Amino acid sequence: MSTSMDFTPEQEEVLTAIRVTEAVVAVLASSAVVFSFARFPELRKPNFALVFWLCMADIGANVAYSVGAPADGGLACIAQGVAVTFFDLSSVWWTFLIGYKLYRSIVKQEVELHTFERTLKMHALVWGSSFVAALLPLTTHNYGDAGAWCWISADSYNQGTGTMWRFAIFYVPIWCVAFATSVHYYAIIRALRGFSSMQHFAGTAQQERLARLARQLQLYPLIFVVSWTMITIVRVYNTIKPHQPLYWLTVLQVLFSPMSMQAVLNTVAYGMGDQVKARWIQLAQDCKAQGSLMPLCCADRGTPLADTVHLQDDDGVSATY
Repeated sequence: MSTSMDFTPEQEEVLTAIRVTEAVVAVLASSAVVFSFARFPELRKPNFALVFWLCMADIGANVAYSVGAPADGGLACIAQGVAVTFFDLSSVWWTFLIGYKLYRSIVKQEVELHTFERTLKMHALVWGSSFVAALLPLTTHNYGDAGAWCWISADSYNQGTGTMWRFAIFYVPIWCVAFATSVHYYAIIRALRGFSSMQHFAGTAQQERLARLARQLQLYPLIFVVSWTMITIVRVYNTIKPHQPLYWLTVLQVLFSPMSMQAVLNTVAYGMGDQVKARWIQLAQDCKAQGSLMPLCCADRGTPLADTVHLQDDDGVSATY
């Protein structure tokens, strides 16, 4: 494994063990959403497809973390660093797109045409920009030991370029996305509460669904901010005092690793909504009725969308969510 002059080999083994365990749990959580998308054809809609790709990026990141900490300077270490940067940034951009498209749909009441060309451009933007950003630290040989895994190294021999890359291509974009996402969801929640207060929604099931949706959406930006706060604090501290690392602070960084925490919370918040849970309940009932696990792999007719919300404002503009 990678070794660092900052911590003892025993301490690094503990950090790596925690990180690998969390990564495996996160992969399993994200895989549940991926399986739902594959198993239930009626969920394969453009909005849920964004959640699918978010979870795929989370899986990629956590698979990269799960290999542990390869030897510093080796090809495996560089490959892990590139993969971590690529998939972490991809996950961030998919999170942004989910909020942005909800904002355009609910607040702006725009009806987007989902074409193959638009989808291709979206994927090119997310994966392409993340790939280019992941390659940049290679130009200054900055991938190396970063503690419990290989990433952009900020050791003194790199003459500060590692720290520059960490903030220029990673932390600054992440917190810009956090701000933009928070603004989007604030506007979305206000719009939903406005819809729920309309007279023709009063006392109806739709009003309760709108209120529940608004409460649920409050979690989305909170998940993003909470997930990335601890690691940002640690990286800022390490930048200020690069030769005085605190082991307990690094343990907290690994315990509250953003990609593991975010992957699990994304699964709960984005991927296990009422539609998905209704289908899993129906699937469990089918397995019980047939006394077989065959329904897990054999698609059948979907159940109605019990949590569909139809909105119509006073000007007659309508949309379904």
